[in-house]
Amino acid sequence: MKRIIFSLLVVLRSLVAFCSLLYGPWAGAPQRESITLSWVASPPTSVVVQYGPLPSYLDTGEFLFSTTYQPTGASEREIVHFVLTDLQPNTWYVYCLVFPDGETTPLGTFRTAPEPGEPVSFAVVSDTQWQWDEPNRVQMVATAMANDPWAFHFVLHGGDLVETPIPSHWEFFFRSMAPILRWAPLLPVLGNHERDSLTYYQHFALPAGEGRLGKRWWALHWGDVVVVGLDSNAKTPQDYLDQLAWVRTNLSGPEPYKIVIFHHPVFSSDASYGPGAEGLQRLWHPVFAELGVDLVLSGHAHNYERIERDGVTYLVVGGGGANAYPLASTRLEGSKVGISGWHFYVAIRADSQGLNVRTVGVAQVRAERVIPWRETLDAFTLPATSWSERPDLNR
Repeated sequence: MKRIIFSLLVVLRSLVAFCSLLYGPWAGAPQRESITLSWVASPPTSVVVQYGPLPSYLDTGEFLFSTTYQPTGASEREIVHFVLTDLQPNTWYVYCLVFPDGETTPLGTFRTAPEPGEPVSFAVVSDTQWQWDEPNRVQMVATAMANDPWAFHFVLHGGDLVETPIPSHWEFFFRSMAPILRWAPLLPVLGNHERDSLTYYQHFALPAGEGRLGKRWWALHWGDVVVVGLDSNAKTPQDYLDQLAWVRTNLSGPEPYKIVIFHHPVFSSDASYGPGAEGLQRLWHPVFAELGVDLVLSGHAHNYERIERDGVTYLVVGGGGANAYPLASTRLEGSKVGISGWHFYVAIRADSQGLNVRTVGVAQVRAERVIPWRETLDAFTLPATSWSERPDLNR
C-alpha cells in the first residue's frame, strides 16, 4: 500500500511540475472588435485559445474559433498578453485556454463594445491589497461580484490592488479575484501601494492611454459611457497638467455618461485621511464640475461614502478586502451616506433612465471578526442630464 501511495504522489508531483499555468487568465483592453487575454506561465509554453460568440456556444457546445499562442522568449516565467482581433461588435464571447499537458481553464466570458443606446453594466472595487489571515476577504468580494444579477461588461479597480508589487502578492491578487475575472475584463488605476512599479504595467493591458508605457492614465469609450482612469500618485506638476488635458479631451465627446476613477479621494470623511486631497479639490474638482462628470470613483480610505459637490457625485469605494477604516464622528459638507466596517463592491448600470448605482455589502467587520453578510448598503439613481443643467461655477 505504501508503494502505491508513494507512486501516486510521484505522479501527482510530476503533473503539478509540468503544469505551466501559474495564474490567470484575465481579460483587458476591451474594444469594439478586439480583446486582450492574459495569463502567467512558468515555464512559457504554447497555448491553444478557443473562443467564439456565446449564443453559438450555447447552441452547439463548441467554439467557432481556435488560435495558438507560441512563446518567443527564453525566460523562465512569462506574463502573456494575447490579442484576439476581428471580433463582432456588441457581442458576448466565451473562451478557454488549453495547455499542452491537457489542462483546460474554466470557461470565461467577455463582451465587445456596445452600440450607443445599449445598457452598460460594470462593477467597481478598490483596495484589495494583501492579508495575513483567513478568511480570504478579497475572494469573498470577487465571488459576490461574480454572482451579481447584472452581467458586468468590465470591472474597475481604484488602486492598491496589492500590498507590495512583488510576485507572491500579484499571485494572491489574481487567484483571489479569479471568480469575477472569469466573467469580465479588469481595468485598474495605480494606487500608492503599487509604487509605480514596472510589475503593475507588465500585468495589465489597458485602453488607450498616456504617461508611462502609455498606461499611467487611460480612457475607455464604451457605448453611452466614457470612463477616464487617472493617476493621483503623480509627483510632478506637469503630470497633473497632462492629465487635465487628457480629461478635457476624453470627456468632451458624445457619451452622455462621464465617469472618472483614481485612487485618492477628492473629498472624504475618513477619520485619518479626511477631508480629502486639497490639491485635487482645487485642481481637478472644478474641471469635473465644468465638464459635467457624473461619478468620480476613488479608494484609499477603506470605507464607503457618497458625497455630492457642485453637481458631481463622489464615491469612496475602498472596501475590496483590506482592513476597514473608521469614518470621523462628523462628516464633511455634502456627505449623503457614510458607512464603515464593511467589505463591499459597487454595481453600476447606465441606460436611458440614468445611472443606477448599488453598493453591495459582502461581509461585516465586528471586533476584528469578518462575518459574511450580503446587504445593500446604498442605492441611488443619477438621472440623465445635459451639461446645460449643471451648476455654473463661474457665476
